[in-house]
Amino acid sequence: MSSQPLVSVIIPCYNAANTVAASVASARAQDYRPIEIIAVDDKSRDDTIAVLQSLARPDLTIIAAAQNGGAGATRNRAIAAAKGKYLAFLDADDTWTTDKLTRQIALLEADPAMMMAGCHAEVLRVGGGREWVNCHRVPPQGAEAWRAMLHHSFYVPSEIVVRRTTAQQIGGFNEAMRGAEEDQDFFIRAALLGSVGFVDACLVTMHEQPGSLSIRNRSREYETVLPMILNHCDVLRDRMSACERREIIGARHAAIGRNVYFGRPALGAMLLLRAIMAGDEPLTNSWYLITASPWARWLKAKLFHSAAGAETLVRT
Repeated sequence: MSSQPLVSVIIPCYNAANTVAASVASARAQDYRPIEIIAVDDKSRDDTIAVLQSLARPDLTIIAAAQNGGAGATRNRAIAAAKGKYLAFLDADDTWTTDKLTRQIALLEADPAMMMAGCHAEVLRVGGGREWVNCHRVPPQGAEAWRAMLHHSFYVPSEIVVRRTTAQQIGGFNEAMRGAEEDQDFFIRAALLGSVGFVDACLVTMHEQPGSLSIRNRSREYETVLPMILNHCDVLRDRMSACERREIIGARHAAIGRNVYFGRPALGAMLLLRAIMAGDEPLTNSWYLITASPWARWLKAKLFHSAAGAETLVRT
């Protein structure tokens, strides 16, 4: 019998027939034991259930939802069934390095005040290129990590291991949130209970999926993520200075404004202007407003075509 605590690996699945086998395999390849794997299918329209059934072993529990409830509800189903001391989230299109759980559980076991532990992740692009996720942002860690989590998004679910008691204490994921903001909300609420650990290594690979839910939800962050952050800032008003709250709100407006600026320029410009008024990098955001505006992109395209035409004439 292992003296190490059981870890429940939670895999929410939706139309993941092409990717979930690799995710399950990466969980089974962990050099940490003991683990249990709980895969919950969120009423997929493809062959996800059939793929999961083909992977059936005693270490894999398969739960089929009666109706589509979103990622938060799907993870909550798995949390309710979990027996582990720790919960490790793994999205059905992501994979782990073999030492991920070993490194993170060591941190959590060494510090009872640590509620969860994260790490770095990389994205494997469709074309084969790789890049680290949020490499330009400071990883939220320590006893006041919730402040950094309010300021900027950093963690994705597949990076996180959390105590099961912590997830239960905060009531799991908010199932009313279905625009990918439920992850950030969960992490913030967990961090408010204690400290956050961090392994400074890339232990997760996110496999880019064109048209994925996360990509589609990015354009809706004004309606999903921003209200959630503003609500937390309001609830935690007594624990933050007015300056800190203003800085958080400015940073969020800037990040979301840049995300939507190309697809919805009017909305993006409004958010960036609010960021500037809140004092968030006024010069940088002003320069972005100018250089990334639709007319600026049109002018760049015209200049490029003119230059290309001139070069063709010279060559001929």
